[in-house]
Amino acid sequence: MEKLTEAMSDKEMKAALRDLGFAVKKLAKNYDRLMDAQRLIMSLEQDVFHEKWKVRYLTRRLKAINPHEAVTEEELQEMIKSNEN
Repeated sequence: MEKLTEAMSDKEMKAALRDLGFAVKKLAKNYDRLMDAQRLIMSLEQDVFHEKWKVRYLTRRLKAINPHEAVTEEELQEMIKSNEN
């Protein structure tokens, strides 16, 4: 095994720099992909937030207009069950 205090030859230094350059390029590429994925996730989270907001708003409006209207699947099932009896 080589001692750490021994100097690298020119050939070893070039190989190490080439390998380091390759590793840096790979890391940069993966970092860029990670940033793209995070942007996409943030966009999707924002879309979901707005869709949930719209559903809550429309539910409140519908209940304000007609409090007896079934808004959820559970409420609809309950209405069907009560109408059958």
